[in-house]
Amino acid sequence: MNPGLLQTFALNRYPDRTAIIFKDQRLTFRELNARSNKLGNALLSLGLKKGQKVAVLMNNCLELVESLSAIPKVGLATVPLNARQSGPEQAYILNDAEADALIVAENLFPVIEPVLPAVPRLQHIIMVGVGRGGLNYKDLVDQQSEILPEIEVEDDDIDRIHYTSGTTGKPKGVVGTFGITYDRLVTNLLNLDQPIGPDDVNLNIGPLTHAAGFMMSIYSIRGAANVVLDKFDIDQVLQTIEKEKVTAVLFIPTMMNMILMHPRLQAYDLSSLKRIWYGTAPMAPEKLKEGIRVFGNIFRQNYGLTEAPQPITYLGPEDHIIEGTEKEKRRLASAGKPALGVAVKIVKEDDTEIKPGEIGEITIQTRQLMKAYWKNPEATTEAFRGGWFHTGDMATIDEDGYIYIMDRKHDMIISGGFNIYPREVEDAIMTHPQVAEAAVIGVPDEVWGESVKAFVVTKPGARLAEEEIIQSCKKHLASYKKPKSVEFVPDLPKNAYGKVLRKVLKEPYWQGRQRRV
Repeated sequence: MNPGLLQTFALNRYPDRTAIIFKDQRLTFRELNARSNKLGNALLSLGLKKGQKVAVLMNNCLELVESLSAIPKVGLATVPLNARQSGPEQAYILNDAEADALIVAENLFPVIEPVLPAVPRLQHIIMVGVGRGGLNYKDLVDQQSEILPEIEVEDDDIDRIHYTSGTTGKPKGVVGTFGITYDRLVTNLLNLDQPIGPDDVNLNIGPLTHAAGFMMSIYSIRGAANVVLDKFDIDQVLQTIEKEKVTAVLFIPTMMNMILMHPRLQAYDLSSLKRIWYGTAPMAPEKLKEGIRVFGNIFRQNYGLTEAPQPITYLGPEDHIIEGTEKEKRRLASAGKPALGVAVKIVKEDDTEIKPGEIGEITIQTRQLMKAYWKNPEATTEAFRGGWFHTGDMATIDEDGYIYIMDRKHDMIISGGFNIYPREVEDAIMTHPQVAEAAVIGVPDEVWGESVKAFVVTKPGARLAEEEIIQSCKKHLASYKKPKSVEFVPDLPKNAYGKVLRKVLKEPYWQGRQRRV
């Protein structure tokens, strides 16, 4: 199989249409192909061979787009790094992945430079921009040919090693192969409820090394233009939607919350939007209702994970009902039903299937799944036990087959012998009209083992008391689930994917204890 096969569809049909927009730069599909081919040849000129690993450490930019296109084109494996991680964290991944080369932006090189002596395998450093050390990206690429040599890969050849967010410990390397990537992109196109084409404009805000990059690929291979932003700035996002007539965008819930609170939201013409995708973290139903009232019924939710990127389940516009029966409205809290090509089973500890209303772990079967955890056969065997991949996500299912994700297995709170899922409490807190964000954890309790503690971010200008939050929760939850304490904070700690880092919130309370439950 030619590793660049999927990129040729748009290139052959729409060579002179805009492929990428970044700041004041615009590249056609022909130009993007030429630039990525030159980078591919540059990597080969360094002596890199098929199967070797190239890490990328950049915030969103044209060079990142080119790198994500070029590396697999020449049969190399991509190792995406999180630009927000520390030097030692980057060094751990570079060593674990056995990276042979690193493409790094000059502004991030100071993060990685002190730990380079601890990464002896790394032979080539390519610097994007002006900086000391390594090869200069532009100089290296400019002298190369635009014509790639013929390269073939097998379905089982490694396409990328993508590391989990490491919310519970050291991140694990998730191995994806060229066959899995091909299947995943084609399946994702089939799962979309509206055709994507050259008249679409997709806005990419999150890191292209993660979920946003996968969405960019979906739009790119069908000839749509992709607008890339290097950071989340509300006014810039809204201005870009208006200026570029954006038709699709992926928001994490935090972004949507901030946009809905923006005082000048109505001043922008956002009528070009046809699809708002959301995922990577749960969106509270009350915020979703508000979003639908503002933007219309154009919301779509995809659930996925690093080991099996979205969509594993899908909630389409037909299920985003804000005026209907209680059963219909409740679906806003769900992750939808299994996507095309995915089998989902929710199981108990003994791997027997739950009944509707019970809670268990989501297990899946699909061709979109990772091949294995890199150099971790024990974790791979455990995750795939019984022929089903165990996600670590806890959920319930209703009589109609809608799946409701409760939380990560390790985030469950056990208080007085009762299981409490933080998301359930967070959704109850979010019904308060003056709350912007909420996170819930379990803290040590001498009587109950654990008690529920809430961290709340209020909307600008709001004044709330602890008892108001507790009493508000009592309207929606059993008494034992309500927070015992509430702390008001200016913001919540999050990783690069927008997920709240509950372990950061928990650490001060559990420090020095042998047991964390």
